[in-house]
Amino acid sequence: MVDSGLAGRHVLVFGAAGALGAGVAAAFADVAALVLGADRVSPAVEHRLAGVSYQAVDVLDDAAVSALFDAAPAPWAVLNTIGGFAPRRPLAELDAAELTGQLELNLVSAAIVTRHALRVMQDTGQGRIVHTASRAGLVSAGSGFAYSVSKLGVLHLVAMAADEVRGTGITVNCVVPSIIDTPANRTAMPAADHAAWPKVPDVARSYVYLASPDSGLVNGAAIPV
Repeated sequence: MVDSGLAGRHVLVFGAAGALGAGVAAAFADVAALVLGADRVSPAVEHRLAGVSYQAVDVLDDAAVSALFDAAPAPWAVLNTIGGFAPRRPLAELDAAELTGQLELNLVSAAIVTRHALRVMQDTGQGRIVHTASRAGLVSAGSGFAYSVSKLGVLHLVAMAADEVRGTGITVNCVVPSIIDTPANRTAMPAADHAAWPKVPDVARSYVYLASPDSGLVNGAAIPV
């Protein structure tokens, strides 16, 4: 295995109880990073990963996220896999509550994570922030408006944060999946060709790359997978 340079470095994975988040946490544990997984509810003991510690936190609670960052060692990398999905519906049938919910789950959560990650990283002058966007944020056909616009907001957040940290030892990037082979996605699309979908461990390697010390020249990138 190629040395990632992450051994012994503290990393914080938001959404670690989810399918993607668990895969990302496992990928960092595999390269000997010191992994703290955060989610609204910590996974049951039998679902916890070796080499990963867990902390329950509501990512939409700014004070709780602030306390999480202040209580833990300053992370080298913050990986945000939290998000929600809403299917396509005609704009004439727009559900305002669904739109608000998607903006909160995908964009507001990412903004709160970014705020506190930058707050602690700027004190150390180094670090990596990696968010999760979606191909739905880049295309209009076939995408639900509420989900699409919230993920577009994540892409713009990453671009603006990357501009702010340019020239420092901090980078801000995002992974842009098309679809990921997870149980939830299989249930939502039972007739799809699941074998052709990208697998969580393969997608997780993109986060490891963007979080590595050697990726310092990559900033403001949206990596399609």
